[in-house]
Amino acid sequence: MNSLKIFLNSDVVILNSQRSFSSGNFVNPLKLPSPSFPTKYHSISASTPPLTTTAAAAAASSHMAGPTSDDDRISRITSAIRVIPDFPKPGILFQDITTLLLDPVAFKDTIDLFVERYKDKDISVVAGVEARGFIFGPPIALAIGAKFVPMRKPNKLPGPVISEEYSLEYGTDKIEMHVGAVQTGDRALVIDDLIATGGTLCAAINLLERVGAQVVECACVIELPELKGRDRLGDKPLFVLVS
Repeated sequence: MNSLKIFLNSDVVILNSQRSFSSGNFVNPLKLPSPSFPTKYHSISASTPPLTTTAAAAAASSHMAGPTSDDDRISRITSAIRVIPDFPKPGILFQDITTLLLDPVAFKDTIDLFVERYKDKDISVVAGVEARGFIFGPPIALAIGAKFVPMRKPNKLPGPVISEEYSLEYGTDKIEMHVGAVQTGDRALVIDDLIATGGTLCAAINLLERVGAQVVECACVIELPELKGRDRLGDKPLFVLVS
């Protein structure tokens, strides 16, 4: 089998796959600078299916209404996300949302679908996970009348913070938020661009619950279901648009 890796925020997931890539996987190609290469790896053996729409399945699993798979907006979002092999180095399979941001219609579709889902759920805080949760979280929070709270890597926030450590395959990491940003009784939505193994979302849930918030749901644009991150969330619902 050929070895593929998926570059996901601060982690790399190594996949064994025979899937070949055609030019149809690319949308609006950009010449991107190479980021610093991560040091943490998660290894699995799995085949990698093409991106499909799963909003309906996610809605069913979380017992909340959601868009159906034949919603034209889901199709636009899916086609606007490009998959780049061999970036930022050979063997890496990169899930790139920057092309989604370049498409105003698809980007608006993404925000609208989340807003439609949460506008009547009495969400008081949207917690965005660094870094791409900062892209989707604020417009959702503004639209539903909630505050936005950034959850950051260590030593990025000034002033008093509360931290939650979580395990990686080769070590640990942590996320932090400001003390007092979330209050006891707040109803929280956790937002990120992608769920892989689920470790970061679990840490975000724990951090919010430690200060007395109720985590209503986690939401991501993309899910990699073969990594079973959803299973790590326990009884916390997860809503995704594309997997």
